[in-house]
Amino acid sequence: MLTELTFAILKYGFLVLLWVFVWLTVRSLHKDIETLSPRKSRAHRRKTRLARKAAESPTPVSVVPAPATNEMPAAADTPTLLVIIDGPLAGTSIPLSNGAITLGRAASNSVVLDDEFVSSHHARVYFDAMSGQWAIEDLGSTNGTVVNQQRIASPTALAPRVPVRIGATTFELR
Repeated sequence: MLTELTFAILKYGFLVLLWVFVWLTVRSLHKDIETLSPRKSRAHRRKTRLARKAAESPTPVSVVPAPATNEMPAAADTPTLLVIIDGPLAGTSIPLSNGAITLGRAASNSVVLDDEFVSSHHARVYFDAMSGQWAIEDLGSTNGTVVNQQRIASPTALAPRVPVRIGATTFELR
């Protein structure tokens, strides 16, 4: 026969086991939500902000797109690659040429992003001959384009190593 002490130990043991199970379930759900969320956690954003503090903030540029015949200057600090650093296509790099690079869900884009938070024709990266820099323009997307943690409303100059977020994808020029 079970004594009261044995019964109490079993009762509290099962209670502890139940709380461990609940804690593990909540932890697993939190990690799943964090992984699938297009918006990074506050700690991740804080760490990124501190790491990018030295990067210059984006500056608006002319709305006039560069003609396809203009040549890019061959400077040492001119970026040559668009590198996807976070998201489903992380590790992918696209060479920068004289033409524009379009990003979106549609198959006609240079970079196809399979993400429900990305518009079919979301944004384009192009070389602006007037400023002599690469620039990014949001093409009227629903969820916007974020450059260096600031949502852009007009074409914006893109310095090397400045993060750009579109949906769950983050890229930079290198």
